Formats: sequence, C-alpha cells, structure tokens
Amino acid sequence: MYGKDINAITEKLTRFYEGHGGTSLLQIRSIADCGDKTPPRPLNSWNFDTELHDYLDARAERAVRYWIDRAGIDDVMIPSVTAWYGIAEHTAWLGGKVDFSVDTSYNHPMISDISEKDTLTLDPTNVWFERVGGGIAYLKEKWGDKLYVKLRGADAPSDIANIVRGNDLFYDVYDEPELVGELADFCADAMKYYFSIQQKAAGKLNGGYLTGFDIWLPGNSVGQISEDASCMMSPDMYRELFFDALNKSVAGYDNVMMHTHSLGSVQLPTFAEVKNITVLEISSDPNSDRAVDVWRKYKDVLKDKVVIVEPTYDELMSIKDLLGSYRSIIWYDAKTKDEARAVSEFMSQYSK
Repeated sequence: MYGKDINAITEKLTRFYEGHGGTSLLQIRSIADCGDKTPPRPLNSWNFDTELHDYLDARAERAVRYWIDRAGIDDVMIPSVTAWYGIAEHTAWLGGKVDFSVDTSYNHPMISDISEKDTLTLDPTNVWFERVGGGIAYLKEKWGDKLYVKLRGADAPSDIANIVRGNDLFYDVYDEPELVGELADFCADAMKYYFSIQQKAAGKLNGGYLTGFDIWLPGNSVGQISEDASCMMSPDMYRELFFDALNKSVAGYDNVMMHTHSLGSVQLPTFAEVKNITVLEISSDPNSDRAVDVWRKYKDVLKDKVVIVEPTYDELMSIKDLLGSYRSIIWYDAKTKDEARAVSEFMSQYSK
C-alpha cells in the first residue's frame, strides 16, 4: 500500500518494543509539498447530522492523495485515517455544549459544582459515540482497501475531569479533594469505555492497534491518552488526586501511548512508574523547554520507555547520542520529499 510493507513495519516495531530492533525509529509526520495544497473545508461549515459521511469521505480522499504523493518514503508510518472532529469528541459524549472553529472544536464544562459529579452518565446512545465509533466503522468499511483505520485517542482521567468541571477544577483540588478523587475514578472508567468503542470499530491490525497518533502497538493496546491538566499541578498533588485513576484507566492494556507536554515535565517520573505506559510523547510548548531538552534531562527516568519527540533538523543533529542509546520514535515534519529522504537516510543507522 503506497509502497509500504505493513507486515514488515509491524514486525519491525514489535522487535523494537522488545528491545531487539535498533534504538530509534522515524515517522515523517508531514511533507509540505505532498498532497492537496488547498485548505480543507472549514470544520465549522459541516453539518454532522446530515453530512457526516460526506465529511469523513473528504478526510479520507485527502489522506489518499497525500499518501500517493509521498509513496516510497522509508519510515514506520502506516497509511491511515480516523474519525476526527477537532478535540471536543474526547469528552463530548459526556454532554456539554460543543463549539466548532475553522480547524478544531471545544467541549464546554458540564457541571457547575463538583458536587454534581454524580449526574454524569455514560449514555451509549450519545451522538458522539456514533460519530466516533460509527465514523471509524464507516471509514473501515468504505476506505479499508486504501487506508488503515486507527483509533481516535482519548483524554486521560485528569483531562476529562478538567473538561467536565472546567478550570474551576483547580479550586476543587484544594476545596474538595475527596470529591475530585471520586470524579477522577469515574473518568477512568469513562476513558476505558470510550476506548472500547473505538477498538471494536477499528479492529486489530496484525495483532495490535494503530493508535490515534499513528503509533502501532502490539496486543490489547490504546493511545494516545492526553495528560495536559497535569501540567497545572505539582507531582504531589497529581499523585494524591489522579495517580490512582491513571493506573485504573490503563489497567488491563498491554501497551499505552501517553501524550504530555514539556511544560509539565516534572510529572515524568510519576508517569514512568506506570508499567503499562510504554510509549510517552513529549510535546514542546511555547515559553517552555524544548522536548529534546526535556528528554535529555529525564533520559534515565525514561530509559524503560519509548520516548517520542518532534525535533527540528538542527535539534535532530544535536541528539545523536540519545538516538543511539535510548529507544525513541522521532517525529519529523519535512518541507520536501528530498528532505524526508535525507532524514530517513540519517535515521537508518539507528534502526538496524
């Protein structure tokens, strides 16, 4: 498919996760001169009640054009698509108003007081379960011969709690810590339920799952789970209020991919304690340390994890020692196919 041997890629990744296949792999996340150059139709111009399949078809068509253009690039990316509507679908199935912009969406808080947490329910008839789970199933049925279908991903318990309660959650952690803990426990169950719908709709690929950030993981695995709210807490506060919920949310999975931010790097030692979290992506934030610098600082803490960072070309050249000594997946955005090929050639020395 587009010059990709999917069996070879998943076999390579399996060896890599086991520690038998090189130290660092490459995913060229985008190539600016490939695919459709015209902007997609604005997200807020679609009526998802009446145009759902038209929207999903448009996403798949753009993906196919991109993969045709970038055929032949040697990395461990798998041609894929999923049901994506911004970011709101990570929690909209719990209720709350959803606003759409040109290129993303936002789910408003659902409870005005932490004491209302017991009003939250998991309603399998919620339209967002159909838009995500049903959307994934539709894409698999119609486009499965051209693209693999991946999971959408989910918020981790603290992020779900943050959306449910809004930023008043950060008052609640002082005023009502016991109720926050109970909310977090519910959110752990909610995350697992949301993933169960996605897994059923997407199905397995070569004995594993293609996760929401394009990372294939073997076995009963999920990802990405987003841990953004943790950036606003101390490690002690996170451990007291959300660590049990995090462990509950990943229990039973063979592998979990987590997404977090350089702003909250102090939480990395805590996350590293969770055995099921085998892949950890660190995103660079404005006015904060670059992800490559965070990785270097915490390299020994994360030595048993696969770390994902997205370096610039100069940063990539500056971390050769890390690439050769610690397991990582490098995300790279290239301007041209020639640049993508050059980076692929450079990275090949670490993937043998």
